[in-house]
Order: sequence, then C-alpha cells, then structure tokens
Amino acid sequence: MADNYRYWCGECGYHTPWLTESQGADAQMTHYIQRHPGIPPGGRVEFRQRPTGGGGCLGVVAALFLILLLASTCQHGSQSAPQIPPAVHLETR
Repeated sequence: MADNYRYWCGECGYHTPWLTESQGADAQMTHYIQRHPGIPPGGRVEFRQRPTGGGGCLGVVAALFLILLLASTCQHGSQSAPQIPPAVHLETR
C-alpha cells in the first residue's frame, strides 16, 4: 500500500511523515511512549488522496475556447462577406 497516512499527536504538534497505515500507527505509538508516557495515543489520522485525472477542468476550458472561437468566426464571417451585386443578364440577339 502507498504511503498515504499521516498520524497527528493529540498532545503536541508532532505528526508522522507520510507512511503506510501500520508504519504510521507504530510511529505514533513510539512518539507517545517517548514524549507522553502514561498517556494513551490519541490525535487524528490524515489520509492523502492522490489526484485522479484532473483533466475535467481542462476539458471544460478547451470546449469553451472552441465555442468562443467558432462564435467569433461565424460573426466575423457574416460581417465581412463581400457584397456581390445581382447578376445582370444581357441578352444578345
């Protein structure tokens, strides 16, 4: 298992480095024995969650950019289209 657990002391500001669950519990127990003898271990456990993907926001930004690009292209194209006069048919006899 990855090192995703950090144990915090309930008596002082000590915390373990990121460790496995069992390593963190052992380190917290060792800290309490050395620094707080006679007090049962307490505090809290922090769990580090790894980022998953992270492309969701990037996808939304890219889609919005493409929509704005398309909208500006369409608007620009309708304003700058050359005016072509109607064709004049000359009949030759």
